[in-house]
Amino acid sequence: MSPTPDSGAAGLAEDTPLQARRSAEARARRGDCNTTFQRVRCALNAFRLAYVLSTVALTILILYPWLEVSVFLRFREGRRLISTLFCRIVRALLGLRIYVKGAAPSIRPLIVIANHTSWLDIIVISSLLPAIFVTKREVAGWPVFGRLAKLKPSIFVDRNRRLQVLKTINCISTALTGGEAVAIFPEGTSTDGTVVLPFRSALFGAVRETLHKVEHLPAIFIQPVSIAYVGVNSRLVAWAREDEIEFLPHLLQVAALRRVDVALTWGEPIQADVNSDRKVLAKHLEETVRRMAAEAHRSDAHRADRPSLEAGKPVTPADGGRPLPASGER
Repeated sequence: MSPTPDSGAAGLAEDTPLQARRSAEARARRGDCNTTFQRVRCALNAFRLAYVLSTVALTILILYPWLEVSVFLRFREGRRLISTLFCRIVRALLGLRIYVKGAAPSIRPLIVIANHTSWLDIIVISSLLPAIFVTKREVAGWPVFGRLAKLKPSIFVDRNRRLQVLKTINCISTALTGGEAVAIFPEGTSTDGTVVLPFRSALFGAVRETLHKVEHLPAIFIQPVSIAYVGVNSRLVAWAREDEIEFLPHLLQVAALRRVDVALTWGEPIQADVNSDRKVLAKHLEETVRRMAAEAHRSDAHRADRPSLEAGKPVTPADGGRPLPASGER
């Protein structure tokens, strides 16, 4: 007598192809959903990129003639106002969220010393403090933005040529004599934001140059500032030399981001006089900025109790910026 087939086994055999087909259909549906989601996301990213770039272009078209007029009329306040407004608009468009510790000083003349991670550093600082930036010579040749940098104005430097450095020191001194705030990135290059490179001391020679020009000025205040990009997009924002990416592609990369978190720390200003050693100044400020940047990276930049952009009162001479002891080496 032949064995009777097991009905349960037969049912299982019949269900297996059916289950496999259903699983394949489910995977296909999920794949279709993922594909649709990716297409929608790409479309939204393209829309955002177009919106940001077109709005920046429109802002330039509106503000550029007024900036040219301010330069022609030598209307310094107008240049400051337009430059600050432009940086604040770009800051908002790029989704920069700046968490501020401390406050920008109201002392003038003033030298601002900061670490350098990205071209966004200029946007971040300028949106809070009108300043003349000392930047590399190549910026002057950038399309559109190079012209804006010249009008802002900026001081361009070629650190590889000694005579150019001396000329830059004289330009910084002239700006300080006119009561301006001058911002310097003494690392001489940009980094990925995880380190602060040794500060070059050459441009600190502008302190003594200025004090020799203005006899009634006993000292110049120097303000250390640290800029730390935090959060998930921090590495995409960094524009280090080793990245080997041109300005325009990096601009498009940053413009596609929805949010960039920045921790900006204003340190305690110090006073430098004619007896201050530029190398001692550079070393002291380097250690200060490195410490502040490390603290910013360690802290939680998204805490609700972190001071806002408007928090804190400006530092005035009465608040007593701490002087740096002089050294015998000059």
